Amino acid sequence: MAIKLRKDTLEIKNIQVENPLMAEYLAGLPEAQREEAVIKALGIGILAEIKGEIAQFLNETEGEIGKRLANLKALYELREMRYRETSSKGLDAEQKILQALKDIQTTSAFSDDEITDLSTVRGVLPRNKTGDLLIEVDGCNDVTIGLEIKLDKGVKLGQIDNRDPAAQTDTAIGQLLEMRTNRETDANAIVFDEDSMDATVAAACPNGIKYVQAIGFVVIVNTRRGDYENLAIFYSIAREMAKARFDVNTLESASVAMVVERLLYLLNDYRSVEKEVGSIKKSADKISASLTKLSKFVGITEKYLMTLLQNGKLSEEQVMRLYQSAEIDFKDS
Repeated sequence: MAIKLRKDTLEIKNIQVENPLMAEYLAGLPEAQREEAVIKALGIGILAEIKGEIAQFLNETEGEIGKRLANLKALYELREMRYRETSSKGLDAEQKILQALKDIQTTSAFSDDEITDLSTVRGVLPRNKTGDLLIEVDGCNDVTIGLEIKLDKGVKLGQIDNRDPAAQTDTAIGQLLEMRTNRETDANAIVFDEDSMDATVAAACPNGIKYVQAIGFVVIVNTRRGDYENLAIFYSIAREMAKARFDVNTLESASVAMVVERLLYLLNDYRSVEKEVGSIKKSADKISASLTKLSKFVGITEKYLMTLLQNGKLSEEQVMRLYQSAEIDFKDS
């Protein structure tokens, strides 16, 4: 056989090619360059043949592919159009948080709370609907928690020290202030999604929850992962605040922030250890002991929270003992 293939090498022997164009081209080259020119020409020719087959396939299937692409494009544009409609986006976001709150209710002792979607209902302020969800604690309409949902919007945090007085855009703090007035609530939160929040919010909430003095809470969830842990923590703390009849203005922000951060740390640590219990049977005794210890510290931290809500502040000694994870001293409570 005149042509042999050995791996990536083509071997040609005793082949004559009758082609006037090729002969004329090679005759114009020095003899030393002719072999290299033939090798290049073969490579270019084979590539052209392959491309020709692809072009033929595309020409034959253009009609069917075109129809499918047109359908996909239309579907994509429809979804984009729906996504960009503010009312549709807002409704979807509110329903996600509403469902998450209901799920939290089923696993907590909050079954008597009533949650209402007010996203299309005006409040106290004229033509104002700020405050998407309202929780009536134990069904009492005079003990309420408000939530503004911003899962699809990256609004800035809006701290007063770097806020342009002439700015007209919404901020997290501005929405909290507006909601508190519009819905006349006892505790408030604005909820963001981790995947779409503004960088200023992310920087201010490294643990997923931030208490803003005299205003309310910023809460971060992750709807993609279905992670609403921070919402559950806020819900628990906000209920105690509302039931204690303490306006957030009277609470020491540093103490509240300290309690929230400690609870976040303990609950995250508790969850990680709890997962180990299910997956590492050999060290169950050791892990169970860790769970017992963590459970004790969660209980201690909850006592500090209750003292803070009852008195409106923690004494300097109690703050120190909280930092040391020591049992609360009721002498000053």
